[in-house]
Amino acid sequence: MMDKSWEGMVAFYELAFGTWIAYLFLVFVWKKLFKIHHDGWRYALITLVGGSFYIINHYFLHAPFYSLLINSYTVVFLIVYYYILVSPLKFPFGKKLAAFLTSILFTVVYILAENLARFLKEGRLVPGVHVPEFLFLVTSFFACIAIILSFRKRT
Repeated sequence: MMDKSWEGMVAFYELAFGTWIAYLFLVFVWKKLFKIHHDGWRYALITLVGGSFYIINHYFLHAPFYSLLINSYTVVFLIVYYYILVSPLKFPFGKKLAAFLTSILFTVVYILAENLARFLKEGRLVPGVHVPEFLFLVTSFFACIAIILSFRKRT
């Protein structure tokens, strides 16, 4: 169904490592910068939609229609970001614009975290030191558990 030659080199451990870092960044930006505490599902949904770029970059990176696909999905992501996080706010236009532009920061942080994992695994960040792939997955697993436990409601 899909041509194997379309696949990119984006690996799952990169996605896993970037996800919890991007999620924490998103929560931090909205709480500290805008003094807004959205429901947790909003942050989780944005992180999930952002993380799903992995599908495009892993399975379709070299497809002839990659540019159309990635650009279309970027527009969808920005629309979802706006409606989930920005539109419910009662901010003036300038502050709403700033809030919307955090979608770009979120994307940059996500990509940087994924690349950090890749560079550490490949030994490009610390020459000669290759961090095993499974350590990123284990770290991500425990980080997600810690995030869930830290955000649970206390009774």
